Amino acid sequence: MKTFSYLALTVPKTCEDMMRNMRNVCSMVVIVGLLLFGFVSVSQAAVLTKEDFNLYGYVEASYTHNFNNPNSQANALRIFDPDANSFRPNLAQMVFEKEAKSAGSNTDRGGFRIKLNYGEDAQLTGGTAPDDFDFQEAYAQYIAPVGNGLDLRIGKMNTLIGYEVIESPLNHNFSRSWLFGFGEPFTTTGVRASYEFNDVVNFSIGAINSFTGAQSDGNRGKSVEALLGITPLDWLGLSIFGFWGPEGVVGAKNTDRLLIGGIVTAEVTKQTSLVLEGYYANQANAARTVTSTAPAGANARWNGIAGYVIHDFDDQWGLRFRGELFEDAQGFLTGTPQTLWEGTATLQYKPTPSLITRFEFRYDKSNANSFQYGQRAANNQETLATEVIFLF
Repeated sequence: MKTFSYLALTVPKTCEDMMRNMRNVCSMVVIVGLLLFGFVSVSQAAVLTKEDFNLYGYVEASYTHNFNNPNSQANALRIFDPDANSFRPNLAQMVFEKEAKSAGSNTDRGGFRIKLNYGEDAQLTGGTAPDDFDFQEAYAQYIAPVGNGLDLRIGKMNTLIGYEVIESPLNHNFSRSWLFGFGEPFTTTGVRASYEFNDVVNFSIGAINSFTGAQSDGNRGKSVEALLGITPLDWLGLSIFGFWGPEGVVGAKNTDRLLIGGIVTAEVTKQTSLVLEGYYANQANAARTVTSTAPAGANARWNGIAGYVIHDFDDQWGLRFRGELFEDAQGFLTGTPQTLWEGTATLQYKPTPSLITRFEFRYDKSNANSFQYGQRAANNQETLATEVIFLF
C-alpha cells in the first residue's frame, strides 16, 4: 500500500509568538463584537410569536452485519456504527431555534439554537455514556448591521471543518469516513464570526476551547478554526478550512495542532454530483496531549483523501459511492501506525419525503491487522447495513 511522506517544517519561536498573538487578537475581536452588537434596544423590541420559532428533528435506527463475525462483536475502526451483528438505536434529535435575520429590528437580528441528542450516538457528541443526553449545539446568535450582516455566535456549535457531519440525514452514506470519525472535530465551543461578502465568497473564523469538542478548556489556551467558501460558478464550489492551536495538557509547551484541508464540490448534472475532500494534520509533541502515549518530543501526523459520487434517479431513489484513503502515520488516532482504505456503496430509498431508508455495503482494508475475523486478527472487514431515518 502506498503511503505518503511530508517534510517537517520548523517554525522559529518568533513566528510562533506572532501566531499566538494573532490567536488572542481573533478571540478579543469576536468577543468585543458580541458585546458591542449583542445588546437589544428595548425601544426596538418586538413581540415574538410562535411563528418566530422552529421545532424539528429526526429519529434514526440501524442494523449492521459484519461478515467477519468478530468475537469482539465490534466493527473495528468504526465510529457511529461500532456494533457488529446488532441493532442500534442511533439517535433521537430535537432542534429548537429562532433564526436570526440580517434585516429588521434588533429582535429580528437575534437568535439561538438548542440541539438535543439522545441515544447510543450521543456519547460521541459530548455525552458521557450510551443512551445519554447531550446538547450537540447550544448557542446564541446576533447578526450585526455591518455591511451584508456580520453573523456572531457564542456557545457550542458544529465544527467548520470537514464535509461529513454528525446528523445522518445530511450525509450521503450511513457509515462515516475515517477522515471525519478520527481526524476532525465534531463540535467546538467558543465564539464565531461569519461574513458573506457576496454570492461568491464567504468567510468564518472562531476562537474555541479545544479540537476535541470539549466544552471546558483543558489547557487554558484557545485555538482558531476558519473556513473560506468560494463559489466561482453555479455548479462548482470550493471550501478551504483550517485549525491551529495548543492541544497539550496544562503547562505543556510546543503542543500546537495544525490541520489544513479543502473540499471541492461539482454538480456534473442535475442528478449527479462529485465531491473531493482532503487534508493534512500534525500534532506537535504528541506525548504531551491527553490522548497520546507517543514518545516524548515526537510529532504525530495523519492525512487522507475521500471522493464521493452522488446520483439521484428521482426524488425517491439514489446511489452514493465513497472511496477513501487515510493514513495514521504514528498510530496517534487509531492506536496502530497504519494506512487504511475503504469503499462504500449506499442505496437510498425515500418512500415518503419524511422517511429515509438506506442499504449499504462497505469494505475496509489496512496494511496492519487492525480487524478481527472470528478470533484471529485480520487486515480487512466487510459489513452490510440498513438504516431508517424519520424526519419531523
